[in-house]
Amino acid sequence: MRVNYTLPGLLTSEAPSSEPVRPGDSPFRARLGVVPAPRWLNWRSLLRLDEAPENAATIGPPPRPDGGEFGDAATQRMIWRQMLDRQVAAFEASPDEHRGDAQAIERMLTLLMRFREAEDEIASRHLAEAEG
Repeated sequence: MRVNYTLPGLLTSEAPSSEPVRPGDSPFRARLGVVPAPRWLNWRSLLRLDEAPENAATIGPPPRPDGGEFGDAATQRMIWRQMLDRQVAAFEASPDEHRGDAQAIERMLTLLMRFREAEDEIASRHLAEAEG
C-alpha cells in the first residue's frame, strides 16, 4: 500500500490563462500554480478522517531489501564471524590510523569478541543437546 502525504484538494494546478502576459514579466510568472478551492463539503473529509484508519492488519510488512537474502542461522553466523575477523585484522594491521579512538575501538572489538564466544558456547551447547 502506498501512503499519499498530499491533500488532493490543495494540490496546485496550472495557472489559468485568463491573465494576459504583460511585457516585461518573467517566464516564471506564467508557470506559477494556483491553489483551487477544495471540493469537499467539510474538513473531516478533506483530512480523510471519515475513512477507516490504517493499522498493522491493513498494511503489509515492508519489502525485503535486494541482496540481503540469508537462508539460515549458520550462514548468518558465518558472515558475522568473517566480518568481525576482518575488522579485528584491520585494526591490528594499522593501529596508527586510530590514535585518538584506539581505546574505544579496542573495547568495542573486545566486547564483540566476547559476544561471539558466548554465541559459540550457546550454539555448541544446543548441538550437544540435540545429539543426545
